[in-house]
Amino acid sequence: MQEEKERDATTGSGRREAGGSGLSSRGRGALKFLFWTALSGALFALAAHWHSSGRLSAWYYHTASEDGYAVNADSFADATKESPVLLEVGSWDAIDGAQAVPVKKGDRLPANANGTISLEVLEDGGRASLERGKILVTVPWKIEEANGFKFKISFKHKGVKTWPWAALINVLLVIGLGVCLGYMAEGFTDFLGMKIEKIKHFEGGH
Repeated sequence: MQEEKERDATTGSGRREAGGSGLSSRGRGALKFLFWTALSGALFALAAHWHSSGRLSAWYYHTASEDGYAVNADSFADATKESPVLLEVGSWDAIDGAQAVPVKKGDRLPANANGTISLEVLEDGGRASLERGKILVTVPWKIEEANGFKFKISFKHKGVKTWPWAALINVLLVIGLGVCLGYMAEGFTDFLGMKIEKIKHFEGGH
């Protein structure tokens, strides 16, 4: 009788330990899920802020790679020879509509600029020209052909240089999001008590 009681006590203790271990594992899974979910949300919020504040654009359209005028090519995308667009020229910190800011190679581009009109283009006069201190745009884009391929040439993205560290920061942000989402999913499965076996791509022997 005494032996049976001892066995029952040992069994009950083992069950309590197993139950406590299972609860602890799920608790750790829940904490893990909440932590990595919060970190993922923070990274998504950071990326959204960079986009909405124009920082990503400023990194891409960072400096001028040629002498000319910084412009927002979207402001005159519909210009034609019959209906040209006249750009005001001035030294603004941010371009608002049909405006142009003089820049030299290596200068920081003003906010909202997404391209440049080079001095060479203005001297040629075929697509844009200087008219009484203003820039007259008549051909904002054109189709050219080379080696059997047709492609569109516009002033957008033209004559701009990207900030060297922008690509690295974007890659690190994407990697960080991937890591956070992976650990978040792992914490969620731990919380549910699910065990996902890792796939063994390489095994020794045949």
